Amino acid sequence: MLRMDRREFLERAGGFVVVAGFAGPFRLGENLRDPRLRELDKLVQGDVLGRDDSGYAAAREVYSTRATVQPFAVVYAESARDVQRTILWARRHNLRIAPRSGGHSYGGYSLSSGVVVDVSRLNRIAVGAGQATVGAGAKLYDVYATLAGRGVTIPAGSCPTVGIAGLTLGGGFGYSGRKLGLTCDSLREVRIVTADGKALVANTRQHSDLFWACRGGGGGNFGVVTSFIFRTHPVGDVATYTCSWPWARAKQVIQGWQGWAPHAPAELMSLLDLTSGSASPNVTSGGQFFGSEAQLLSLLSQLFAATGQPAGLTVRSRSFMDAQRLWANCRDAASCKAPARATFKAKSDYANKKLTGPAIDVLVRAMDSHQADPRLGGAAILLDAYGGAVNRVPKSATAFVHRDALFSLQYIAAWGSSTVAQANLAWIRNLYADMRPHVSGFAYQNYIDPELATWKHAYYWTNLPRLGRVKRKYDPNNVFRFAQSIPL
Repeated sequence: MLRMDRREFLERAGGFVVVAGFAGPFRLGENLRDPRLRELDKLVQGDVLGRDDSGYAAAREVYSTRATVQPFAVVYAESARDVQRTILWARRHNLRIAPRSGGHSYGGYSLSSGVVVDVSRLNRIAVGAGQATVGAGAKLYDVYATLAGRGVTIPAGSCPTVGIAGLTLGGGFGYSGRKLGLTCDSLREVRIVTADGKALVANTRQHSDLFWACRGGGGGNFGVVTSFIFRTHPVGDVATYTCSWPWARAKQVIQGWQGWAPHAPAELMSLLDLTSGSASPNVTSGGQFFGSEAQLLSLLSQLFAATGQPAGLTVRSRSFMDAQRLWANCRDAASCKAPARATFKAKSDYANKKLTGPAIDVLVRAMDSHQADPRLGGAAILLDAYGGAVNRVPKSATAFVHRDALFSLQYIAAWGSSTVAQANLAWIRNLYADMRPHVSGFAYQNYIDPELATWKHAYYWTNLPRLGRVKRKYDPNNVFRFAQSIPL
């Protein structure tokens, strides 16, 4: 079985819908608009939408339907100057600022009751010798497709409509990660507008402390990024695999996978998924290998020696871009780029050592309990192997501190009807609580969780004090703040 991308999982659960995007400016007569909006409209080239403007409802939407904040204004920046002027305008009027690239923040932090600085139109991608300049608003599918056309890539995620800015600033992990590292590990330079309205270039030579913080310190903390420069990596065909086992073997499969996947050659990325199904939960695995089908089959034989032979197995050589479409579960550019929204709740953990038998029992029981009530919608527990290039980087070399993990765990519940929302929330909260004795206490900042009380430690651990110093230097008045922003 093919691993379901987050989009497909949420769609099957009934919590995912494709939506129409913002089509253009539809404003009230200028004499009826708030004078602050009229002022901003004269300052920027991009479109400005307020709460009474037609088109505002679509403009304020983000990926999560549970994010219900109503911004005072949404600005579609056309340039770094638009970003600068919007930040200074917002400060004059004491309005909160939320940067938005793809709008996929799990916590809805791409919205603010003040002004949303949407950078989706800053999406130009230019590929040169050994590097690519990417606008902060570029969506992941476009980044992959443009770079693949030149025979190169950067390591990144799988959801095709994720914005490159949020992905990179929080780390950025995906199917090429064990071979090429995190997205932020390939970052060479960032252009960012800070709280004082200055457009800065940050790299290892200029504002190196800010550059360090932008490699895993989380989005929306230090300013509004307008573009990135990445080191690119040559890429050709890859081999992919997908397989499944009977649910009755789930415990054996989890035990065997965790002893194999994080220690496999760095060329192989492997994932293990427990998902709700029609008659019983599913246990499936999929992965990408920088090598041949024969080499991949040899590696998989080691996995199957521990898990038993799968019920179904597909191994195939593909172009790199075909593999990214496979993981995104979309057929072509149109389906990959279709905007969508979802109703879901997610939490995450890191396992820095192998899960014990009781911990595996928790995971299996949780899936069984969710499966027992078909009204609930969809549930998933997703395990992503770390190791390889990700773990070769020292914890303090970038702001991304999770360099000792064997694998991450993401727990997701999705639903289509509000009548089962509380039951799903109770399920995921109980699962998370039951896993506390068995995991590291860390969490992935790109799966940001508003309910996480220990988020400072969980996201940033020993790197938090240094992040705080960068925050105080570049944003001393805490202009860029939200519930889980880096504290002063």
